[in-house]
Amino acid sequence: MNSKILTNKIIKPAKSRSVVPIPDTVETVKGYPDKLVIFKVPASEFWWTRYHDGKPIKRSTKTENKAEAIRFAKNFYETLLVNKRQGVSSNPKKTTFTICAQGLMKEDDQRVIRDEISAKYAASQKSAINSHILKFFSNYEFARIDYALLDVFKKSLFDEELAPGSVKIYFVALKRIFEFAVRNKHLQVVPFFPKVKTEDNPRAYLPIQQYKHLRRTTRKIVGTTTKIVQVLDDDAQSVRALRNVVITEEIKLLIPFMVYTFIRPSDLKSIKHKHIEIRKDTDAEHPREYLWMPIPKSKRHKSPITSMPNAAYPYKLLRQRALKALTVQQVEDGVTIDDQYVFMPQHLNREYAYQQIYRQFEVLLDQSGLKNTQDGGVRAMYSLRHTAIMYRLLYGGEINSTKIAKNARTSTEMLERFYLSQLESQDFTRDLHRPKKARQKKPTSLVMKHAAPPLTVVFQGTPSPVSLDFKEPKSNAGFVTAKSDGELVINKPIKS
Repeated sequence: MNSKILTNKIIKPAKSRSVVPIPDTVETVKGYPDKLVIFKVPASEFWWTRYHDGKPIKRSTKTENKAEAIRFAKNFYETLLVNKRQGVSSNPKKTTFTICAQGLMKEDDQRVIRDEISAKYAASQKSAINSHILKFFSNYEFARIDYALLDVFKKSLFDEELAPGSVKIYFVALKRIFEFAVRNKHLQVVPFFPKVKTEDNPRAYLPIQQYKHLRRTTRKIVGTTTKIVQVLDDDAQSVRALRNVVITEEIKLLIPFMVYTFIRPSDLKSIKHKHIEIRKDTDAEHPREYLWMPIPKSKRHKSPITSMPNAAYPYKLLRQRALKALTVQQVEDGVTIDDQYVFMPQHLNREYAYQQIYRQFEVLLDQSGLKNTQDGGVRAMYSLRHTAIMYRLLYGGEINSTKIAKNARTSTEMLERFYLSQLESQDFTRDLHRPKKARQKKPTSLVMKHAAPPLTVVFQGTPSPVSLDFKEPKSNAGFVTAKSDGELVINKPIKS
């Protein structure tokens, strides 16, 4: 028979977690309002303090000494008064501002899933909110945030030596939090925001000669490998190898493709062969092929792009390469390249594919000496898009900026701020000096030629006062017929 040895255990009663004051311990603080009290609770050995300001605000004094607890309560009360005067929440729970900021970030996550905004934009807004915005406003209620406080926030950002463009990004995110609060009835109206003055820096593009130089440099170094290193000291004596970048044949075709299609660099990640159709401009005097591109939506724009004719040739080469890469078995199985990416199709991770392209272009800019502009600007892959737009403005036919903006998936405001401002006065000389076209006179409906003898008018009907009006008649009534001998015959009396 198995026996079990039972040991006697002393079971202690569970410690209460209640913070309800023990009635016998509640005491007011002498010389202060009766709403300020100290007390003890079953859940703690320390003294607690409480002040009732519309709702109870409690704090642990973190001491068992009653005199120290009273001093803590006095400091606690004074802090509450200062916070109330400054509009800072003294409640340890979340303020309505924090609730709305977190709600906006959750809303953005849902909008990314619905493809209403990009994941990159949502991430940038979340970063702005979590860093400076919540750090400054987390203890404030909306009712206490006014123009003056917003201006203090603006000054704090500039004190950290942030660029005006960065400060503006924070204020965009901040205003979105206020708009979220209005939509969810935490706030009635959005307050006035201080303005953040920013300067529009003209986009760095490639003038014709520099563009040709970039193309020549690309042809020379295709197939070469460049080692990228990180310099660890000022003397460049200590370096660390980062990666090797191989310049591919693909980048040589990508450069003219971007310049003649107006696309953004980020579009390279999503463009597939099914998004490109080769068409022919039959209306032109010399018909040429061009690309019609209903590519995926980018930056809220989804209208198709019409390329320049010079874009057709590099795309044809890219398409031929993709077709040659198909195996015999794939061709027999009816596999097409329609769902294949145009650039770096071997990489299904499109962010990685884009990084490969971007690194190659950075090497090209460095090797060609075109990384920096004469006025201190810096060129990047986006400069190819800027080049495409600037070439149309500089060398294109007579086309209004609205059509260029729509085809390039941007706005006329962006054209005026970043592109048209770069056009020098001589670029407008022809338009400024062109005279106004002479107004063409409307041709007369009836030209009468008479012989030398004076005209004799013969009425066929009852005579009446005559008013010869040589405008084209609506009917035969009153029609004037001219004869070679200079005689006019009026078929019907013309009333005055």
